[in-house]
Amino acid sequence: MDLENLKSAYQNKQKTGFSKEGILKMISKSNPPASKSIKAQLIIETVFWTVFTAVYYDFFDGHLKSVFWNFLLLAAVCFILTHNALGFKIVNNPINGQTIVESLKNYQSRIKTYAVVSIVSRVLAIAILLGYFISTITLTNEKIISLGFIAFIFPVQIYLLNRVWKKRKDQINKILIKLQE
Repeated sequence: MDLENLKSAYQNKQKTGFSKEGILKMISKSNPPASKSIKAQLIIETVFWTVFTAVYYDFFDGHLKSVFWNFLLLAAVCFILTHNALGFKIVNNPINGQTIVESLKNYQSRIKTYAVVSIVSRVLAIAILLGYFISTITLTNEKIISLGFIAFIFPVQIYLLNRVWKKRKDQINKILIKLQE
C-alpha cells in the first residue's frame, strides 16, 4: 500500500473508522494481525522438519524401511516445508488491495485458506510419519492399544489446530469489524 492509498484512507476516515493516530499505529507495526505467532510457528516447524530429514535415515532405520515409505516420508516433509514457505509469503505480504479494508479482507481470505491447508498438511504428515514407523513392526496387543491411543490423538490435534487458527482469524475479524464501523 503506497502513501496515496494511506492518504485516501485517512481522508475517508468515516468509511474506514480509523483516525490519523490509528493509521500511523498500523503503519508503524509493520506486521499484520497474527503474523508474529504464525512466523514463530513456521520457523520452529521448518527447523524441526529439516533436522528430522537430516537424521531420520540413521536414527530411525530408514535403510530398513521400504523405498515407498522413505519416499512418502520425504514427500510429506517437502510438502510441509513448501507449505511453510508459502506461509511466510502470505504473512510477509499482507497488503494486497487499494484500501486498508480491502487489504485486510484479502488477507483474511488468504489466512482462511491457509488455515485449512495447514491443518490438512499436519494431519497428513503425522499419518505418514505414523505409517513410516509402524511399517516394519509386528503388531501385538500392546502395540494395537498404543496405535488406538495415537489414533485418538488425531481428532484432538485437529481440534487444537482449529482453535489456534480460529483465534488468529478472530484477531483479523475484530480489526475488520472495527474498520467497517
